[in-house]
Amino acid sequence: MRWYGILLASLWAGAYADDFAHPAIYRDYPAGRWEDWSWANRNLQNTSPVRSGQYSIRVELYPWSSIWFKNPGGFVVDGFSHLEFWVHGGSVGNPRFHLRAEVDGVDRPLAPITNFVSNIPANQWTRVQVPLSALGVNPGDRLTGIHFREFSGQSVAPFYLDDIRLIRANVRSNATVTANFNSTGRTITKPMLGINVACWDWFLNTPERRNLLMQVQFGLMRYPGGSISNEYDWRTNSNRRTGGGYGTNTDGFLSVANLLNAEKIICVNYGSGTPQEAADWVQYANIQRNGGVRYWTIGNENYGSWEHDTHPNRHDAHTYAYFARDAIQLMKAVDPTIQVGVVGVFSETEYPQRFSVVNPRTGQTQNGWTPVLLNRLSSLGVVPNFFDIHHYPQLPGREDDAFLLDDTRSWDEIIPRTRQILRDYLGAAGDGIPIFLTENNSVAYNPGKQTTSIVNALYMADSWARAILAGADAFVWWDLHNSAEANNNNSTLLYGWRNWGDYGIVSAGYPSGVGDPLNTPYPTFFAAQLITRFARPGDTLIAVNGNNPMLAVYAVRTQNGKGRLLVINKMRSTPITAEIRLQGQRANGTVYWRYYSAAQDTVRSKGIVTRTLRGSGDRIRNTFPPMSVSVLEW
Repeated sequence: MRWYGILLASLWAGAYADDFAHPAIYRDYPAGRWEDWSWANRNLQNTSPVRSGQYSIRVELYPWSSIWFKNPGGFVVDGFSHLEFWVHGGSVGNPRFHLRAEVDGVDRPLAPITNFVSNIPANQWTRVQVPLSALGVNPGDRLTGIHFREFSGQSVAPFYLDDIRLIRANVRSNATVTANFNSTGRTITKPMLGINVACWDWFLNTPERRNLLMQVQFGLMRYPGGSISNEYDWRTNSNRRTGGGYGTNTDGFLSVANLLNAEKIICVNYGSGTPQEAADWVQYANIQRNGGVRYWTIGNENYGSWEHDTHPNRHDAHTYAYFARDAIQLMKAVDPTIQVGVVGVFSETEYPQRFSVVNPRTGQTQNGWTPVLLNRLSSLGVVPNFFDIHHYPQLPGREDDAFLLDDTRSWDEIIPRTRQILRDYLGAAGDGIPIFLTENNSVAYNPGKQTTSIVNALYMADSWARAILAGADAFVWWDLHNSAEANNNNSTLLYGWRNWGDYGIVSAGYPSGVGDPLNTPYPTFFAAQLITRFARPGDTLIAVNGNNPMLAVYAVRTQNGKGRLLVINKMRSTPITAEIRLQGQRANGTVYWRYYSAAQDTVRSKGIVTRTLRGSGDRIRNTFPPMSVSVLEW
C-alpha cells in the first residue's frame, strides 16, 4: 500500500507548484469553513516546531482520540486528487495513527498512516500525500471531515501536524478554451451589476465620489446599508437605537443613483420600525420626490442575533412574516409598481425557530428561518417579489486565499438549492421568484488584509459571473465605502502588501493612520470597472468551457452580435497561456485587451492597462499574467 505516497517528481512539480490552486484545511488555523471538532490533547497555535507560517498543531493522542477537522457544509472534491499534510515525528518519531474521511456526515474506512509513509523520523518534517480514493472519497463526494485518529487503544507520544490541504489534480501553465457565442445564456439586467452604499457615507454626494462611481457605472445601488437598516430612521437620517446622525439621507442617495441612471433598492426598517413607516418611505421617495425606487426589502438579515430587533419575539420568522404581509400591502397601496422582497438564507436548518413546519415535498420537519418564513407567507397568501440572500464564504481569522478562489464553485449549489426551497414551500409561485444576492464579499465580518488584496478582486469577478450563470437575478457587492480594520494580516499565509482590511472598493480614509487616503481605489474597484466594461444590460452572459480550473473564462454576446471575454487567472505566480477558440464569432484584426493584475496593484498604478492583440479568425492566443482580471473586446 505504500505506493500511494510515491509519485513522480515531475508530476508534483507541475501540479502542485502554485499555492492558490490548493485550498487549506489547516494553515496556522482551520481555514475557510473548516472547524476544529477534535477530541484529543492538542494545541493549534504551537510555536515550535513550525513547518510554515506562525503555528503548527501539537498533537498528543490518548486512546481512541482524534484530531478532527469538520466542514459542516461540505467540500465537493471534484477536481481534487489528494490530501496533503506535513507531519513532524517529535522527539520519538513514527507516531502511529489512522486517517479517516467523512463524506456527507458518514465515516469512511480507517486507513493506517503506514499505508502512505513507511517512516516518520524524529525531529524533522515529512510530507505525506494521500490519494482521496484511498480514503474512500470519490469524484462528486462532499467531504465533511478529516480525522487523524488513534485507533489501537494506546497513547501516542507528542508529534506535530502542519500545512494540511487538498491538492487540485489539474494545474498547468496553459489552457485551451472554447467560447460558443451561439450558446444560450442569461440576459444581463441592471440589478446584476450592483453596489451597496450607505447612509453613514459622508462623502457619497461629493464630486470626487460621484466621479469614481461614473467610472464604474453600476446598474443598481442598495441603501441605507446592512444592519443599520434595522436601526435607521429615514425621516431624521439618524440611528433610532443610538441617536447618532448620518451623512447621506434619502435625497442624497436618490441624487447619486439618478446621476448613474441606476436602479435602486431600499431596505426598510423591520427591527425597530413599522409597516406604516415603510409605506411612508415609499410615499416620500417615489411620490413626493419622484425617485423611482423599484426594489424594496423588508429589513436586513433579520434571522441573525446581531440585528437590532425590538419585537417581543426577536429574530422570529413567524413575526417577520406577518410584518412583511402588512408592510407589502401598505407599501403597494402607495405605489403598485414597486417590487418588495423578503430576507432569507439558502438552508432549511440555519437559525432555528420556535415553530417547526413540514416540507411539502420531502415530508421532513424543519425549523430553520427560511422554511418557517415561507410556510407562514404561503398560509397568508403572500408571494414576495424577490428572495434576498447574502454570502460571505469565510469566517474571520480563518481566511485562506486558495479556499476563497475555489469557493465560487459554491454558487452552482447555492442558487439551485435556494430555488428548490422556494418551490417546496411556495409551490409553482416559487419557480418565478427572483433570487437577489444583495451582499457578497470574502469574509463574514472583521475583515483582514485579504479584502484589500488583488485576491479579493479575483474572487469578486469570478463570483459575479458564476452567481449570475447559476441563476442569481441580482448581484450587489458589499460595499462602496466602509472603514479600514487591522484584523487578520497574516503576512506568511495571505497575499497582499496592505496591512489592513476594508470591505469598501474605495478607501474610507479612516480611522486616522490606518489604510489609504480617502477615495483611494482598492483592487476590487478595478475589478468592478472590468466587470461593467465586459457586461452591460442587454448583453447575454455565456458559460465557457476550458481545461484549466485556475483560468476562469466567461463570454458575452452583445445586443448587436459582437463578443467580449472575461478572463481571470487565479494562479499566484504562474502566467497562463491560453488558446481561446471562438465559435459563432471571428476576431480578425485588433483585439483590445484591458486588464488589472497584481503587478499594477503592487506599484500602485493609475489603473487598468490597455493593450492590443492580433486576432486570427476563430482563435485568440494570449498569455495572461498571474492574479489578473482581463477583458478582451473586438
